[in-house]
Amino acid sequence: MLDTTDELNNLTSWLQILEKIVAQSANMVVITDAEQRIRWVNQTYTRVTGWALEEVQGKRAGELVRGPLTDRLLGQRLSARLRQGESVSGVEMLNYRRDGEPYTVSLNIEPIRDEQGQVLAFFSIQSDVSEKRALESSNAQLQHHLQVAQRLARLGRVQFDPDKGTMQWSSEVYSILELPRDDTPKTFSALLRFVSPEAQQDLQKWLLQVMQTGAEFDHELPITTHHGRRRWVRCRGVPERSGNSIRPPGTWTIQDVTVYKELIEQKRLTNAKLQTMVDERTLNLEEANHSLEAFSHALSHDLKKPIRHMVSYAEIVQESLATDDIASAKTYCRKIVAAGTRLRSLIDGMLEFSRVGRRAISPAWVAMDDLVNDCLAEVAASFEHRRFCAAGQETLPEVWADPVLLREVWTNLIDNAFKYSNQATLTKLTFACNNSDSGWTLSLRDNGCGFSPSMQSQIFQMFGRANSDEAIVGDGIGLALCQRIVQAHGGRIWAESAMGEGSAFLVFLPRCSPGASVGPL
Repeated sequence: MLDTTDELNNLTSWLQILEKIVAQSANMVVITDAEQRIRWVNQTYTRVTGWALEEVQGKRAGELVRGPLTDRLLGQRLSARLRQGESVSGVEMLNYRRDGEPYTVSLNIEPIRDEQGQVLAFFSIQSDVSEKRALESSNAQLQHHLQVAQRLARLGRVQFDPDKGTMQWSSEVYSILELPRDDTPKTFSALLRFVSPEAQQDLQKWLLQVMQTGAEFDHELPITTHHGRRRWVRCRGVPERSGNSIRPPGTWTIQDVTVYKELIEQKRLTNAKLQTMVDERTLNLEEANHSLEAFSHALSHDLKKPIRHMVSYAEIVQESLATDDIASAKTYCRKIVAAGTRLRSLIDGMLEFSRVGRRAISPAWVAMDDLVNDCLAEVAASFEHRRFCAAGQETLPEVWADPVLLREVWTNLIDNAFKYSNQATLTKLTFACNNSDSGWTLSLRDNGCGFSPSMQSQIFQMFGRANSDEAIVGDGIGLALCQRIVQAHGGRIWAESAMGEGSAFLVFLPRCSPGASVGPL
């Protein structure tokens, strides 16, 4: 405190001493009297506000530096405190420079009292904190934008303290893991628990490589969240080098890439589906090409052959009639009729094969024993002088298939059995069925002449024949027709045979439910 009132009333000498002390201060220094009128300011005040000492002496500070955005209520509270002789510490408010530019000031004001405690003056130290607050505001905005960007990108941040072995997780990490927010430090093992077991060994291997090579860690890992959901995250971190040593990354990013992985998987499945469709189309085209080749062969050989015979026989008939050889003419006329019948049979078979290829599947429950017995009676009527016996029809089950198309299959198989057993005194047919969880394997075994196993791949082709014996009537279309029908049901057909030991034809039909769909013919 000052010793006398006279010395306080005359502050000139005291202010001269004070000026030398605070003139070069980085803070603004303002001395006011008890009425808060400015008596003295330092050079820093002039530099910051633009007001010189001679311009502000005798004026109240608020009259000079307060502007449109200054908090008036705060100014009133400050003035009230000072009138009551109270100090002000660390109060910030918006002021204005002489040129009208706003700045933020931090105020610290102390009253100067005499021995009786009366306020004689105020000593104010003011700091321009505009730049600091602007940086803080900018940093807060950047932090806000970063947090928003991280939320939008599903990007979390993990800070690792290698000395303590603890981690701090950002809020987005908790969101990704579906955990309630907890600010307590976490450990690496706590994070590792969420990594799916099948990926933990790979994770340990990658971390070891990072510590050995110092390379960036950037891998996608499957995790299981706190609520048991499976997600994918992308983890990234750059190890820190200290001399020749390598320290674990101090900062990790964890990004939820589940949607990306799901889209990749969806694309893979779509591509696989498209590839399957392409393969099916390719297979259909190959089959169509084979059919075209078969038809071409039929046109060039199988159809030409009876036509060629008919022309040759007709020429012989002409010659016979010219010489009045009626008996010979009649013989060759009969051969012309037989060749024409053969030609008609080939054409009818080709048309039937084509019609079946365009027919839709209409499945229903079919009692195979009844269907086979009907087909057996129909075929046997065409071989009225053939003795035969059949067994095993009662073992055949109900199957889910198209009854009309399945009749075509059994009619052809039974007809072949009769044709190729023409040398036997008694045609023996044995039916059987092997049930499994996946479907039924139906079979027909005969005691015919059989065929070589090497013919297995040919007998189901158009116009393919297992036996070249001309005495056995056939156009080579029946088994190709059977194969197309069975494949349209999702099944397959094959044969087992050996020369002179009979043949067995087996048909597998899948166990489909009534609501299931079947393929096109």
